[in-house]
Amino acid sequence: MDELCGVKGPALARGVNETIEEHVARLTQRAIDRWKSSLAASGDPQSQAIGLALMNAEPAGQVINSDEVAAGIEPSKDNPPNNNLVLLAVQMRDPAIYSLAMGQCSGPILGDMASGSCQGLSFEQWASIDPDNGLPWLWIATKAAGAGDQQGVDEGLTKAAAAPRIDSYSAELSALALGALPGDVAPLEKAVAGADVMNTARMGVPVALISLCSADAIEQPLRKQQCSAIARTLASQGSTYIALALASGMANRLGFPEDVRATLKAELRSSRTVLGNYPWGKSDASTAFRCDTVLAYDDFVDALRTAGGKERAALRALAAARERADRSSASGR
Repeated sequence: MDELCGVKGPALARGVNETIEEHVARLTQRAIDRWKSSLAASGDPQSQAIGLALMNAEPAGQVINSDEVAAGIEPSKDNPPNNNLVLLAVQMRDPAIYSLAMGQCSGPILGDMASGSCQGLSFEQWASIDPDNGLPWLWIATKAAGAGDQQGVDEGLTKAAAAPRIDSYSAELSALALGALPGDVAPLEKAVAGADVMNTARMGVPVALISLCSADAIEQPLRKQQCSAIARTLASQGSTYIALALASGMANRLGFPEDVRATLKAELRSSRTVLGNYPWGKSDASTAFRCDTVLAYDDFVDALRTAGGKERAALRALAAARERADRSSASGR
């Protein structure tokens, strides 16, 4: 009986033709499948929704065939977990479930709904059931820009700028999923679960916002006003690393006060350092995927759970802990 980063059992050795990702997936499959199934069978609609989404999570670190992506080839979204998730979203009219379903249904071009039951979802419907949230309006503006609909862009940005929040609900749903992990989960299993949870958070702030708020666009007073309001909301409320990165970039472009820009830049820099512990980012070199990298990522999963699923808060906590450890180490020398 051998052990690999907390996972015990026979046949732990990596197969001759087995990639690191396949090896880890095989060792953790039983525990991960139990966790996903228990969520999907929950009587709580949001727990059920995240369980269904997790059933389609790609194995952590899976290598994506860039040629297939370029050709628009990907696994079908018209499958039982997605179909059940769409049905749940339509029936419950719960904004968090709807956002999750939109992310799972997104096609090769993010924001375009895949064929099948996914066609029953729309950003306009999401905005209707979630009137205080600016995120669906940002996506409406993004899609309008792709279609050359300038009036649609202006309407979307105006609605997003006036909204009191911009929320994908990924924090709320991540907290539910991570909270359902068994207390005795092995470190390797926890790392896979954390990566799978992050894989479901697909409907975040559109990166195209940078283009909508380009240097040329903000020459127009109205667009500058819209983009400034959106950037302030992301800076103060954004719970993800992407929201932080967009807020920092927009703050620089829009000429926010120096102290605000410096604070955002420092947070972004420390967050990048913490994210460097993601173990599958190193899996192309077999010697780099070690238990210490798994344990470091588990620290992030634990921090994410403590922070109620808020990625940005978890990264801040870990960065602060690292600074304290570095100071303690320096003072002990």
